[in-house]
Amino acid sequence: MPNIDYLKIFRDAWKITWKNRFLWWFGFFMLASGGLNYNYFSSGNEKPQKDWQAFTEKIDLQQFLLEHATLIAIGLTLLVILFLVFLILNFIARGALIKSTQKILKKEVANFSSGFQDGKKYFWKILSIFFFSGLLIFICFIVLFTPIIILFLAKSYVIGTILAILALVIVIPLLILTKYIQSYAGYYAVLADLKPWLAVENAYALFKKNILASIIMSLLFIPIGILSIFIAIAIILVTIIIFGLIGLALFFAIKDTGVIIAVALGLIFFIPAIILFYSIFSTFSEVAWVLFFHVIATPKEKEKIVEKISEEEKSTILPATETIKTAEIDE
Repeated sequence: MPNIDYLKIFRDAWKITWKNRFLWWFGFFMLASGGLNYNYFSSGNEKPQKDWQAFTEKIDLQQFLLEHATLIAIGLTLLVILFLVFLILNFIARGALIKSTQKILKKEVANFSSGFQDGKKYFWKILSIFFFSGLLIFICFIVLFTPIIILFLAKSYVIGTILAILALVIVIPLLILTKYIQSYAGYYAVLADLKPWLAVENAYALFKKNILASIIMSLLFIPIGILSIFIAIAIILVTIIIFGLIGLALFFAIKDTGVIIAVALGLIFFIPAIILFYSIFSTFSEVAWVLFFHVIATPKEKEKIVEKISEEEKSTILPATETIKTAEIDE
């Protein structure tokens, strides 16, 4: 495992993120496509479930759907379109962040316009990597869990449970491996301009060589993620304190209208503030991973061995990452 200065990686990632604020837009696009929360009805809190049950009891759901079928269809179509737009922006932003970080390291001109153009250039490569790796995982799920479902339907609970545990033992490492390969392959596709399949081959070889370093890098994001939660809580508390006092003052002046105004102002402050913070955090995280990739993917001088090889042997060697260079960040 290479000697990696993780602290320097995070410090340089923060410098790049803070000095190049146009990157925050790409962080926002990456954040927006992953911001949906499906845990409201599946959480341990029973109140939302009871509220939903009470709502459905008050109305005839089937009749409601029939009467508003057109509006519901339009609404669902708009949601799907919006989701696809943000998904496309996610892949563009991912490529833009990776390439812009490389340009910054090489002290080349980098801005939002050039970054967005680079993101569009590498869109199909990154999409291909994520789509086909995701498809492979989906097929694995079908193959592994279809027999288990059949066993449970046939009431063979003991054998089904044993197979389910074995399937999880296989699936969890597979998901972890896929996540790393997706990320590293994306970096190879953009930074070394490799085709998706060659990028995946290189990504697997790189991860295999740097398993422990990759896991350590991931674990270091746990305290950073916890810190981000505390910062988000601090933003919430500041919003409540400031606009709570404003609301109290307005309540004595114009009663309930003052409270409504304070709540509206609080939301106008809070929503952009929390979006801005997590856009910066998303940018910082991606830049940190790009810098980490530079460290582990850049060939070391002591590892270079000169030897004579035939043209046939050359064709079997994975492309070198000559375009991936590390650079010191200006203090």
